[in-house]
Amino acid sequence: MGLNSLPVAFGVDGAKYICAASVSVTQLGVAGYLASIGETTYAAILLGLLLPQVYFQATLLLPDPINNDVKYQASAQPFLVFGILATCLCLGHHDFTA
Repeated sequence: MGLNSLPVAFGVDGAKYICAASVSVTQLGVAGYLASIGETTYAAILLGLLLPQVYFQATLLLPDPINNDVKYQASAQPFLVFGILATCLCLGHHDFTA
């Protein structure tokens, strides 16, 4: 039973870029979807919440992911969670029948 996590499979340098990209690209895709259904305000909110995450990726995660892991998670994760909340509120109030 071997451990095959991202750092094991791709190394620390590969894993840090995969993690940063997967979080950012997913949120960009969701913001694009929200804009495509006419929810541009929520899409802008989500993009605004993505900006601090990208900043923390650039200043904490990418330079030294091992030593800054907890600090990065504590700094960036609230913005991710608020982005998920904003998306849920948007989809909960959106009229999909129109």
